[in-house]
Amino acid sequence: DPTSMPYDLNPDFSGPIVNVTVAVGREAILSCAVTDLGHYKVGWMKADDQTILSLHTRVITHNPRISVTHDDDLRVWQLRIRQLKETDGGCYMCQINTNSMKKTLGCIDVQ
Repeated sequence: DPTSMPYDLNPDFSGPIVNVTVAVGREAILSCAVTDLGHYKVGWMKADDQTILSLHTRVITHNPRISVTHDDDLRVWQLRIRQLKETDGGCYMCQINTNSMKKTLGCIDVQ
């Protein structure tokens, strides 16, 4: 009986991540917009070396310059990197931990 099943949301991205160009020493912010997140979690990863930076509200990386913020209804997840270094440049992956993981890329160009 499908009506007794919990309604399983199908989260997705509501738009692409906008790439940013930021000067060394400033703060870079990548915004990942999701819909219907439900009980699923959002994670951030650095694309080139697959370093996991955060899972949901918890920052996993030991980089103290990185933080993650989100809006009240969990629709926008922001990866923030303070005191930007040239090595922070590159692409970052926003992931939703659905069964077949969904991911989208946004890139930081450091000037």
